[in-house]
Amino acid sequence: MAGQPVWVWPAAGPRWLLLHGFTGSPLSWRKVAGLVASRAALVAPALPGHDGGASHGGPGTFQGAVDELAGVVGRIGPGPWRVAGYSMGGRLALGLLVAHPGLFERGVLIGASSGLAAAGERHERRRSDARWSELLRSMGVAAFLAEWEKLPLFASQDDLPPQTLAEQRETRVRHDAEGLARALEVLGLGGMPDLAPALAAVSTPVTLVAGEADEKFVLSARMMSERLPAATVQIVPGCGHNVVLERPQVVVEILLAAAGGGVGEGRG
Repeated sequence: MAGQPVWVWPAAGPRWLLLHGFTGSPLSWRKVAGLVASRAALVAPALPGHDGGASHGGPGTFQGAVDELAGVVGRIGPGPWRVAGYSMGGRLALGLLVAHPGLFERGVLIGASSGLAAAGERHERRRSDARWSELLRSMGVAAFLAEWEKLPLFASQDDLPPQTLAEQRETRVRHDAEGLARALEVLGLGGMPDLAPALAAVSTPVTLVAGEADEKFVLSARMMSERLPAATVQIVPGCGHNVVLERPQVVVEILLAAAGGGVGEGRG
């Protein structure tokens, strides 16, 4: 991911690669970083399409983005590394655990999916993402966000403090329309391969996190936990899809617990 910004919060302790979600940025982790203080070292890169246009000619496939992230990790320093990702970043984090298992000793996937198994589902998702991409390209980021933020997936955010929502909007509106469109096409669920068949080979301990109100991803977490050999599930009460935004303190507790041992419901 040459040319993309990487935010680093240096500290002693476990080293975490943090991957933000769609329309986010490295600064989407700033509240988590502030709460971790000196207990962990955090590295958060801007993901493809979220770097002000630098990656328009970047990875053309989901796997290409995964491999470039692995290169970022290798250039920053040796492990042991841990990886945490939210939503789109969670899917990429899972891709890293599948394709580059030797780089990571722990994973935390927040609001993530292992992909769509049926070809028809992937086709329909690509059509949906194409419609969002067309809105971005024809009307721009502000018009896109006016519709995107109405999705039921984000309804729980209506109760957040106005300053928190304003900070999120400030991050989102700075993005480049073409970059976000490309991210949807390459890193969206339609562009992601079905990783479910590969989960049984992931020996890395993984914590699967979902907000209690985010029923689709609660189900996804529990389904993935049945395939991953060393998985735990953490359901966050009173929270929706974006646990990083809505409950940063809980995310910190999960990261620190994951560095030292298991948390959550177990496999049941």
